[in-house]
Amino acid sequence: MAQTRAPMKNRQKSRSGCRTCKLRRLRCDETKPGCRNCAQKGFECPGYQQRLQWSTKHEVSLPAQPRTEPENFTQLVTAASASIVPSKEKPTSSDVHNPRPTTKAPAQTPPPSHAETPPPSASFSTPSISSSPLPSPGTPVEGQDGLYSTMIVPSSYDKRTFAQTLTLTQPVVDVRSFLIEHWFKSVCASWSAYDSASNPYRRLTSVLWNTSPPVFYALQSISSASLVEKLPAVMRETARMAPRLATEAIKAELVSFFNGHCTVFPRGLLLSLFCMSSSMCWMEARQLGQQYLRQARAVLQVLNSWTLSQEDQELLDFFNGCLIYEEMLRSVVSDDETDFKNMLSWPDPPISTIQGTLVASTPHPWTGVSADVFRLFGKAIALCRRSRSRWRHNDGTTLRALQSAMKDIKEATRIEEALLAIDVPTDDGADNHHHNAHTQLTSSSLPNNSTTTPNITKDLRLATETYRLCSLLQLYESFPDLVAKRIPDLGLHRDAPIDPAIIWTKWVSPLALHVTEILDRIPASSLRCIQPLLCLCAGSGLRFDSKTALGQGEYSYLLSLESSSTYLGLGTIPGLPAGIGFGGSGTSSSSSASACENAAEDTQAIKISQARSILIDRLGQLELSLPPKPIKVAKQLLHAVWSAYDEEIDTPRRTHWLDVMSRTGLHSLFG
Repeated sequence: MAQTRAPMKNRQKSRSGCRTCKLRRLRCDETKPGCRNCAQKGFECPGYQQRLQWSTKHEVSLPAQPRTEPENFTQLVTAASASIVPSKEKPTSSDVHNPRPTTKAPAQTPPPSHAETPPPSASFSTPSISSSPLPSPGTPVEGQDGLYSTMIVPSSYDKRTFAQTLTLTQPVVDVRSFLIEHWFKSVCASWSAYDSASNPYRRLTSVLWNTSPPVFYALQSISSASLVEKLPAVMRETARMAPRLATEAIKAELVSFFNGHCTVFPRGLLLSLFCMSSSMCWMEARQLGQQYLRQARAVLQVLNSWTLSQEDQELLDFFNGCLIYEEMLRSVVSDDETDFKNMLSWPDPPISTIQGTLVASTPHPWTGVSADVFRLFGKAIALCRRSRSRWRHNDGTTLRALQSAMKDIKEATRIEEALLAIDVPTDDGADNHHHNAHTQLTSSSLPNNSTTTPNITKDLRLATETYRLCSLLQLYESFPDLVAKRIPDLGLHRDAPIDPAIIWTKWVSPLALHVTEILDRIPASSLRCIQPLLCLCAGSGLRFDSKTALGQGEYSYLLSLESSSTYLGLGTIPGLPAGIGFGGSGTSSSSSASACENAAEDTQAIKISQARSILIDRLGQLELSLPPKPIKVAKQLLHAVWSAYDEEIDTPRRTHWLDVMSRTGLHSLFG
């Protein structure tokens, strides 16, 4: 007879037993505070607290995705972190210093004497902010936080050693790729006054950033300099090391170029030189980057004698325009006689002999403003600065000083006539060659947007007019004789000296107010990098003349213009805004006329006070979107200039704003 198996009792498994019983596969009675199994065996029961542990038993590995190379600019930016990796192949010395271009450039014909030109790189020094010795080839450069450890100087490392080094030092975020991507996303837009997809800097860097060592390191240098104030703990060491590596790469390219080994247009070399010259003041405000700019000028002088293709000739014209803008910025702050000569040596813009006006030129695709206007502005400010420097360093009046002053006045007169001949339309309905050039530039570079294109076109015209008027303003502040020729009757003897108060009250201050009014019409978010210098120049003409009592207390007076100044009856002067130099129809002794004069002067004083606030507010807005150190220097300089002006109220005007800048040492690149 078959035996039947008794059914198993319904047992419930318990998962809350102690860990010792689980390991021994025993049933735990879960007695508290310790189970009986552990007590019988003499073990200390670990208790019943649950431990959570990550299990990978049910994970499914995903198939590896194949890498794709970016096909256009948008993919290039988004794939920067994945694309910037050390090559698996062992680099050769020729690939490091002379990278192969991605596209074949047209052949150029260098001059025969080019190979014999001595390289100026012997005097080319590394920036002072990086005084520590350069690393030996192949050694990783490590910062305090280890974030810059992936910037490796190319060398003939062994493959295994190189891979092990990258594995041990690779951080979570690759700083090199982050900085390159940051340049495309943010720095290029703030560094370029007029930025678009057709911006040559953006177009060239999208091709050269991963093939040219100077461009590769220069982009990292300018990006880290823009972030050092926002991320000081992360970027301080990076910003100190990147200029050194960029300088070494640029040196190698300069030696190759001036020794005649370069037969193609050196796009990467020029691009990296301008990047470095512009960004040195972002780390230290008084660093002007002149060593890079002088090398760029030497390279361009050689290229001007080459026979180039049409594409490279357009690039050469572009870089020459960049050189004019950069030298213009340094003409404001440099005391070097060489810089004065370089700026004043540029040829004058062509003048039409038929109409007597400046031949309109195409706006520069990087700055938006015509290079001819920058050229005249740079000449005007260099002439003013050289004149003020000459008078500061002369103990007495000498014949040589007087002869030099007469030459400066003659040169200033010629520059003034060229500036007055420029016709820049500021109204939206203007229709001439200059307006069409701006429209063509913006319409070909911006997306098809009905609101964006007209706005940027208007801003470009306003900025051009502001630079033209600022040039005239600086000439009138430094050379009062120019104003005397524009005023037909001062009520004085012909040989009598001109009262500076009349010049400032009737000419300089109204012109400065008009410049501030135009600048206020340009949004702070448009053409940002060319606005700080305009604010500084406009503020240099805002001077009060007297104090009008309002009551008691420390601030019981109103700064106002002089009530004793003689009003002048003038017509409209071609090239100047209507109303400059015009204050009425002659003198009057009646009480009603005197009251009207005082009321007008008080209104003018209020406008000057408001204009000062507008300029400081504009610089404060620019400080939030541009590298802050140069903007802070500009604000400090304006306050110092206005303080010196206010101390001279009711006294002879002897202070020039360039003298204040020289005395206080508040120097930087204001653009």
